[in-house]
Amino acid sequence: MEKTIDNWQAAQYDCALPDRQVPQETGAWFPAMVPGAVQYDLTALGKLENPYASSKAAFAAAWVAKSDWLYRAEFDTPSAAAQMETIFLRLKGVDTYSEVWLNGVLLGETANAMRIYEFPVNHETLRHRGKNKLLIRVKSHHRMIEGKIDETEKRLRNGRSPEGLLGKSLIRRYQRSFFAGSSLLNLGTGVLGIGVNRPVQLVMYPGAYLSDLCFRTERVSADKAFCTVLFTAERAGTGTVLRLILTDADGATAAEAETRADAGSASFTVADPKLWHPKGYGEPYLYALKAELVQNGAVVYECTRQIGVRTVTLAKQDSSGRKTFYFKVNEKKIVVHGQNHIPLDYIKCYGSPEEYDRLFKLLENQGVNMIRIWGGGVAEDDSYYELCDRLGILIWHDMFLHSNLYPDYDPEFVKEFLAEAEGVLKQARSHPCFCLVCGGNEQQEGWDEWGWKQAVDRFYGERLFQEYLPPLAARLCPDIPYIPNSPHGGKWAQSPVEGECHNWGNFYNSSKDPLFVTETCWTSESYSRPETLKKYMGLDVDAPEFSRPGWASRWQERTGLGLFNRMPYSNWFSVETLRSYLHGLELEQLRADYSALSMYRFRSPSNSGVIYWSHNKGGPLFQFGCVDYGGYPMMPYYAVKRVFAPIGVHAYRDVSDIVVMLSNHTAETADVMVEAVHLGRRGEPLGRWTRNVQAEAGGLVRVQRLEVLYEKVQSRTEEAFYVCALQDGNPLAEDMLFFCPFSEYDGEYRDLNVSVESAGADTWRLRLSAETPVRLVELESNHKLLFSDDYFPLAPGRDKIVEAFLLEKTVPEPIRLTASILGGPNKQSYILP
Repeated sequence: MEKTIDNWQAAQYDCALPDRQVPQETGAWFPAMVPGAVQYDLTALGKLENPYASSKAAFAAAWVAKSDWLYRAEFDTPSAAAQMETIFLRLKGVDTYSEVWLNGVLLGETANAMRIYEFPVNHETLRHRGKNKLLIRVKSHHRMIEGKIDETEKRLRNGRSPEGLLGKSLIRRYQRSFFAGSSLLNLGTGVLGIGVNRPVQLVMYPGAYLSDLCFRTERVSADKAFCTVLFTAERAGTGTVLRLILTDADGATAAEAETRADAGSASFTVADPKLWHPKGYGEPYLYALKAELVQNGAVVYECTRQIGVRTVTLAKQDSSGRKTFYFKVNEKKIVVHGQNHIPLDYIKCYGSPEEYDRLFKLLENQGVNMIRIWGGGVAEDDSYYELCDRLGILIWHDMFLHSNLYPDYDPEFVKEFLAEAEGVLKQARSHPCFCLVCGGNEQQEGWDEWGWKQAVDRFYGERLFQEYLPPLAARLCPDIPYIPNSPHGGKWAQSPVEGECHNWGNFYNSSKDPLFVTETCWTSESYSRPETLKKYMGLDVDAPEFSRPGWASRWQERTGLGLFNRMPYSNWFSVETLRSYLHGLELEQLRADYSALSMYRFRSPSNSGVIYWSHNKGGPLFQFGCVDYGGYPMMPYYAVKRVFAPIGVHAYRDVSDIVVMLSNHTAETADVMVEAVHLGRRGEPLGRWTRNVQAEAGGLVRVQRLEVLYEKVQSRTEEAFYVCALQDGNPLAEDMLFFCPFSEYDGEYRDLNVSVESAGADTWRLRLSAETPVRLVELESNHKLLFSDDYFPLAPGRDKIVEAFLLEKTVPEPIRLTASILGGPNKQSYILP
């Protein structure tokens, strides 16, 4: 039985008042959101300028994290509590240090925002009549590490700032929120969230219960799955029995087992098992595992978990001995289409259930089959893993170490870190989506390449992922592969020849045929959409000050961001207004991502997967990400979706030849017809080729090499080369090759032909066609819409069908769709039925 505590208030608390004494309920109380952060509560009351609003506001918010805050809530004890043998208070997340008091009794203390704490509550403390008073004194990040600053700075040489690298070394909270020359806030400083950022619950059991339940697939044969359940039973007396019942999706019993409650484990066999597969490789089939504790023939406790029968391994060399890096699920090689997940909110870390629902709709639409929970982020809730289970999305799970040195010489820090890691692994290990434990993010790279060796006497933090984590992972989840750090394997972080790499820096790095890519970046950046900047920063990009010459200096004055003028992928320099500049940055990122990701897919035969950096922006001005802070899919979202398609086609120039490639990232052999057309400015075909191709599962095929075709191009700015892959006459994928810089293509502009029809509730079907080659079609709306494709080229003579789905209504107006051509003079507008 669980009761969530709500109706919270908070007040600033005097840091000088002694710790571990009943807090004094003085001060000016205000309503507090839980889950939430003090910064947002103060902003809502007008007592703090929105930290996102400007660099000045971000710096001015520093005092909040330097203060103590007292939360309080009153609640009635549930009537059933009197019959409960076990009661505890569960805090799913406090950021970061706190004391927890119930009715004047200190229940416990927190020191780690990544951990879930459960504090025992006895009947003498709990009031069964009248109101209970719960107080949580959340303590200043700064003062809680004061006693460690001198020693840490002496050893790690990473400054004395709690908002910077030193704080990152010592405070177990969202690691990338600390300022290290930059932060995801991108306003020249860091703002450390503080408060109760996850739910608080009263949890009660009448007798025996399970504190841990772990399902594991040991092995799978042709017709059987051999499974183990590990468990810990609490308050189970002599004679208590654990009964396990596995049922399939139809409710039929698939397996049963029974053992003593103190046995700790049980095994059973599933006949003719239905396996869990990742997206694109079969159904992510889920069974229901019911666990019952039985005393004297009566069930005294039961719980049900969704589980999947599957095996997962990591291959690091092939049968010939050549180095490789790929995942096998149920002995089948998986080509990874992945995304790095950033905490949804820079200050409070977590989003609302509705925001997570929209996030997963975006992931599903994009064809993602793996998420990396990145070492710079935070631990997610069970519901996150459960959604991945249902959707067939694998999880690569970093432990929370990020691009920094850590005090592995401090027993207190090591103990806290390992308790955190144990909680994360126990939470993840039963989920079929869980496929990898990684010791952290970019520590090894920092030691090898970033000059740390010049500053310190040894690699501080190495012991955490090389000595302490491996045995912990082996004990808790021996069936899950472990790697010490990401990137790892080669002599340097971007090595393409061993392990996996973070392919940052420049486009050239994408041309080296990397085995596996865990992060991507091409020195391009973009910011959130104008609607998001207005909502979360109060910045109106259409205000006069940002719509006339001189806007760039006003933008820099407000945000600290200079004009970004490197546009090598699009050459689209549009700086007339702030709106046009933001649009140009998106376009540049689209072209950069599409160019580099196509290099992996179509010209890297050794590559077995890409995890894009990053799926979402954790703040309005975070430079990377293909979904903005407000949840709008941006231009690069669709570039990534196109490259992540099950079947892909691509054309590129090789000296004077034009080469056409076909890639099959499905689980089956594909028979495809590939059509190629050399197009003139008005859409006239200057050449046409077709070829039927068979591509094996996971295969890459050179469809055609059109020799010296490039030499036949008369006008590089007016001609294009279009390719399309079709199956049974239906287009599967397409690409358009330009013979000039993207911005210099000089096509003939004619309005698009567009028809719109309803395809169900909040769903529409668009049919588009063009009379001349179109470099880029842009579909936009006054609401938050998700498309099956957007920002795509369009060839004459072929209809394009696009599905549109409503993600969220954002304004009290009818849903309006606009269709336009990049650089074209007109926008066509439609009210969706």
